[in-house]
Amino acid sequence: MEYFVLNFQKFMLVFARIVGLILTVPFFGSATISVRAKLGFTFFLTALLFPLSYKYIPPVPEDIIAYTLVGIIEGLIGVAIGFCIQVSFAAYQLAGQFFTVQMGFGASEVFDPMSQISIPLMGQFLYLSAILVFINLHGPLLIIKELYHSFELVNADVFLQGAVIDSKYGLIALFSDMFLIAFRIALPIVGALLCVSVTMGLLAKAAPQMNLLLIGFPISITVGFLILIVILPGMILLFGDYIDEVFMNVWRLMRELSGG
Repeated sequence: MEYFVLNFQKFMLVFARIVGLILTVPFFGSATISVRAKLGFTFFLTALLFPLSYKYIPPVPEDIIAYTLVGIIEGLIGVAIGFCIQVSFAAYQLAGQFFTVQMGFGASEVFDPMSQISIPLMGQFLYLSAILVFINLHGPLLIIKELYHSFELVNADVFLQGAVIDSKYGLIALFSDMFLIAFRIALPIVGALLCVSVTMGLLAKAAPQMNLLLIGFPISITVGFLILIVILPGMILLFGDYIDEVFMNVWRLMRELSGG
């Protein structure tokens, strides 16, 4: 305990970075977890990582204003790491948005307690599936591992250079990959539902007396679910590969920021 008391200022810098990450990263940042539990876990994680990351922490400024600015930057570093990982999980919600309307679930949105927003029903299904894959891949431990590497590779001076945005592994690249992955996930279902819509249009021309409005929605929902069941094993593998790639890109981003 005396060790932490004597190094309290550095301890709080580590705490600021970790609390920034915990509040934004998937799973840990869920609104279903109370703030008290998050702060308690953050304090425990800080006490665990502080002896390991102590040698990477720069000297503490003597000026209180400079120290406060460094603490804010440390918190922003944690927020940036958590946001990079959070952006990747938005791909699954976006994929569900692509084909929810075509399936007939356009008016059925559900409230996601993790992100505090209303998302399409199929987007919620894909998001929860990705969370299960994330947990199966020991994602929370990977987050802690990335956090430790961030102390080794990224400090306040490096972060202020702004390369976290325009790097080839930065936020712009993450947004591009998010749209690409969402399109790859949704493409089979969107293509099948497009064929259904074209078929319904041809039937409407060939047999105007048929009430396609009543039979079109059940057919679209059935075809959508059948395609989803068929591609689900491959989709789960894609989820796992994408999660691994995201963590590798975050690590490469930190290596690039450190000049390594």
